[in-house]
Amino acid sequence: MPRRVARKVNEVPEPGTPAPEPSLADDRFVDELKADLAKTHEEAGAKTGEDLTHHAELNKRLLQDLWEVHNQFEEIGVHLTIDPSQTLFATFAEYPVKWTFKENFDFGAVKTVELLDRATGWVGFTLRFWYYRTPEGRSRLRGIFEWCDGESYHRYSGWMRMMSQAVLYDAPDDEVDVRELHRVLKDIVVHWYGAHLERTPETFVAHLKEKYPKGASYAKESYR
Repeated sequence: MPRRVARKVNEVPEPGTPAPEPSLADDRFVDELKADLAKTHEEAGAKTGEDLTHHAELNKRLLQDLWEVHNQFEEIGVHLTIDPSQTLFATFAEYPVKWTFKENFDFGAVKTVELLDRATGWVGFTLRFWYYRTPEGRSRLRGIFEWCDGESYHRYSGWMRMMSQAVLYDAPDDEVDVRELHRVLKDIVVHWYGAHLERTPETFVAHLKEKYPKGASYAKESYR
């Protein structure tokens, strides 16, 4: 008698069971891409003459200092905001005082660090540090304090804020004197803090105009 061949029965998945996804080929695309991008970043810094590692250390110092200033103002009910945001560069164990720098944040790529005053009557008051290049191609770090000198109405552009700046610090980025930077920062923060306690921005502006060189003046749109 001929042997009966058993038929293979295909298992039918129960309704609602997702079909298994096909496995992807094992490759190192992401790791290799990150390595190539890091190499490109380093090469770009070499071409422009910028020491991105040095920038990273300077930026960490600035962010650490300005975040501490932020915390001191918060204690008297004055809200400041920092840019880049603390959510990008810091991991908090106990907000806002216990924190560490994030390892995956590119501190060397930061071009501007600033602290903005959000209190009523202090719109436009900003402490800012940024890198710029001279016509000779040298990279420098500049610190300024910016404030609003009032508003005026222009027929074609509407209401505009008149912004003024005082130059606090300016030096080649590879010659930054941290002690001098801290001396200037302390002077600015003490007078800024005191003006908030006295509720008189005018005294702080007078100090800036008297003690520091005049920087740029410009008009910017006022969002009313």
